[in-house]
Amino acid sequence: MTKPVNYLTNSLTGIEGEPGVFYDYILADDGVYLRAKNDLLSVTINIARQEIRGLAPLQEEITFTHGKIPLYLLNLVLSVLCSKPDIEQYLAITWENNSYCIKGPQLGTPGSVTYDTYEHTILDIHSHTGAMPAEFTSIDDADEQGFHLYAVVAGLRSLFPTVEIRLGVYGYFLHMEKGEIFS
Repeated sequence: MTKPVNYLTNSLTGIEGEPGVFYDYILADDGVYLRAKNDLLSVTINIARQEIRGLAPLQEEITFTHGKIPLYLLNLVLSVLCSKPDIEQYLAITWENNSYCIKGPQLGTPGSVTYDTYEHTILDIHSHTGAMPAEFTSIDDADEQGFHLYAVVAGLRSLFPTVEIRLGVYGYFLHMEKGEIFS
């Protein structure tokens, strides 16, 4: 019987156990890892660091199936967001027809944006207005329960807006730098 999530051990002879459909927890020598894969990303991240004697090491890894996202797409997204700095907006970078592309924008209000997600999304992007910083809120944490990248942009009236990016894997989050995502 295949389980949606499973629990594996990284022993000295290799990973033991049957993988789950959506993701796996893997016990390794330096803690608990989360491993997941979809059509766009493959990730292995440490979600709980702790020495566990007698197990083999495991490395964190994030692989983009179609390569990193071109940086010019982020610059285009920032241009769109800066055109309406007083309302929150949502855009997405998706994979379609063998290339990354931008979908949106979907417009909100000065304090929120309600949006429909797009198929094949690799990066969800939303903006904050006014003095609100580029930080993920508890509302973002509750909304962003999928498996892809998420970004929040603020400071849209400044010369250099602030962008914060994280990897989301079914409610687990890992801060990412732009250089890890864009080329």
